[in-house]
Amino acid sequence: MSRGALTRTAALGALLVSCGNPTGSGTVVTMAYGEELIEEGIPADVMDDGWAIAFERFEVTVREVTVGGEALGGTYVVDLSEASDGEGQELGALELAGGEYTEHSFVLERMEVDGSAEKEGATKSFSWVFERPVAYDECEATTTVVDGGVATFQITVHADHLFYDSLVAEQPQLLFQPLADADSDGDGQIEEVELMGTDIGAYDPGSAGGIDDLWAFLQAQVTTLGHVDGEGHCHATLLD
Repeated sequence: MSRGALTRTAALGALLVSCGNPTGSGTVVTMAYGEELIEEGIPADVMDDGWAIAFERFEVTVREVTVGGEALGGTYVVDLSEASDGEGQELGALELAGGEYTEHSFVLERMEVDGSAEKEGATKSFSWVFERPVAYDECEATTTVVDGGVATFQITVHADHLFYDSLVAEQPQLLFQPLADADSDGDGQIEEVELMGTDIGAYDPGSAGGIDDLWAFLQAQVTTLGHVDGEGHCHATLLD
């Protein structure tokens, strides 16, 4: 092959590589969203035992957010019960080169949940604080960045998982009655100490050890609340 042909071939190869690589940059906005089940509550017809649940506050503390392996930085405290017109609460934004990103992770450091449940004229209130951080990684999400565009990465919190009756069933029931029954002094407030003193009964912890009271069961369910982009799953690790 002549020197001219080699030069033309090399130039064509460089052009193809250039065209195949992502160019430019765009913005990725990270949101935290609790969906309608937090903002509007869990209706009685969604629950399997007819209790309707409303959240007055569902405050989460989020830290160590990474999008495509890039750190967002900072710690964010947002109340997911605030109305957002389906958008969620903005945490922050990153400028990334064009391309597809799959390495996402975050930590739900703390959750404070205040609300009440009603059924047939009975009302039970709760104010629970979950302080053990949960790290989420290996998340099932792909974020596509295009030149000059704005993409969204959503941390989705599924509050209904708090009321699952199983840690392992593919189709667990949504129950509130066992929690309501834990109100041993009958004052209408379901307290942590009451849950700690109540056996899990028919709840199914699977092979998880050390879960023999309702408070421990709720804490274990907390590790299942974090998702991405709606229904995307992540690997969850309960931190010390």
